Amino acid sequence: MDHGGPKQKSDRDRIRQKRGAANKEIAKLARRLVKALGDGADPADCMTALSAVVKKADA
Repeated sequence: MDHGGPKQKSDRDRIRQKRGAANKEIAKLARRLVKALGDGADPADCMTALSAVVKKADA
């Protein structure tokens, strides 16, 4: 059964590497935002920034 995924191992590796980099960027921003919230930043601004990065990573 074909699920429409990448056929070549190199394609899968490239996608995995790209997704790993995006997840690393999201995690880095999330740590910064948690620190900012602890320092008194506006939660709405923090969530807006986080959602923008997640949407960018999904694109």
